[in-house]
Amino acid sequence: MVKYPLLYLFIVFLCAKVNCRNMQVLYDFDQLPQTLMLNPGTIVDYDKHFGVPLLSNVYGMAGSSSRDVNYNNLVADAEDDGDVIRNLYNLGLESNEIFVFNQQIELINIGLRLKNPDYYLSFGMYQQTDGFSGYPEDLADLFFKGNDQDENGVPEFYDPFMADDVNSVFELVGVFHVGINKRVNEQLTIGGRFKLLSGSLGLQTGNNNGTYFLDLDPLSSRPYQHTYEDLNVRLNTAGFLDPFDLSNDLGQPSELFAGLFFINGSMGAAIDMGFTYKVDDELSFSGSILDIGMISFQHKLTTIEFEDDIIASEDYYDPSGGELDYWRTLYLTDQLPLLTEEKGFSYFRSPKINGSMKFKRYRKTKAKNYAFRNVSCDEDYTGDILESAYGMQVYTAFRPKTPVWAVTGFYSREFTPNLSAKATYTVDKFSFYNIGMGLSAHIKNFNIYATADNLVALTSIRNSNYQSVQFGMNFIF
Repeated sequence: MVKYPLLYLFIVFLCAKVNCRNMQVLYDFDQLPQTLMLNPGTIVDYDKHFGVPLLSNVYGMAGSSSRDVNYNNLVADAEDDGDVIRNLYNLGLESNEIFVFNQQIELINIGLRLKNPDYYLSFGMYQQTDGFSGYPEDLADLFFKGNDQDENGVPEFYDPFMADDVNSVFELVGVFHVGINKRVNEQLTIGGRFKLLSGSLGLQTGNNNGTYFLDLDPLSSRPYQHTYEDLNVRLNTAGFLDPFDLSNDLGQPSELFAGLFFINGSMGAAIDMGFTYKVDDELSFSGSILDIGMISFQHKLTTIEFEDDIIASEDYYDPSGGELDYWRTLYLTDQLPLLTEEKGFSYFRSPKINGSMKFKRYRKTKAKNYAFRNVSCDEDYTGDILESAYGMQVYTAFRPKTPVWAVTGFYSREFTPNLSAKATYTVDKFSFYNIGMGLSAHIKNFNIYATADNLVALTSIRNSNYQSVQFGMNFIF
């Protein structure tokens, strides 16, 4: 239980691997219904679909841009959470490192072709936990070493610690969505999706600035002056803390679940847009922009702010290995300029852009029945055909100060009309050798698929700094 706001601030900023969501294996793969969530303008050759409730899409991803942040390094010789935090700090991370986390479960996903066959309607609801955090290097140095950064017993005066790198967002939301896909002509398909968001948990801090440094007044009986200057540092939370005593107050699971269904008044909205353009039967381009919107949290609010101040003291900051208890004591003795209020807060979601270029190849097969596809170029072949494709995908999520990007090369292949696979090689901030794989199988109208990323690290997952897995089941007609 986190009872002290400074400790809570530090755990959030430094430890929480918390919207970055690049599903490069799933993007434009085997005409799965879930690809509509990544590009509302993808090509849809089936007439309707129904996702298995709670199992149509289960997704989890967590990672750090630092290769050293992994399970084994964090828990090495650790006896409690304080040791884990210390292990993280000892890795020597810099302010350009980031942490990400994303988890999704689809409760329902349905689609059907309208009376005008050029239109395909899809709708549903999913639960999402999503987060992002930069590494606050200066705050971490101050937390662990105080004013004696050289650890030689002599404090450093006028050594500034900046708040600029404090940047985190975390949310647990329910997303209700409806989308329309339109085939404009044989070459162009476009689509859009509208999403209503219901906030269950929320945390946000960003656009922070200000400086702390140690000053000296040798003529005073309390010669050390802790100076907080030009501070604009705020942590907004909804559903996390009790605003009266700042204790951890997440509530019962039933309360968190109810928050996904517009019970507590925290709401938002966003839109997605996308397209696919077929130059010919072999070359096509696609792209999408997702999550253009914002969310407002209005329930169980706690805002913690630092204020400008000069606090006289008989000593300088010197944690000396007992960091958690040391800073807790400073808070209890009012030696930190903190103000706690109840304020609603809003923020814009981080837009994400996907794009791809794909080349298709066709080969003859003796298979006679397709699972659900309409093959547009049947007239060019005397027999049935199967597809293979290769190309490139790009992804960008617009994060404050540091966009998160990825470039992916891929190869996909239909082994039979009922079995497809996709292999990817991704270069991004998390890895330069990320190999992913996806499989999709059809048994009559039933589909099951699974994807996994960073396969190279699966054999030693405790030493991995990034991993994602996904699976789902649908009925496609």
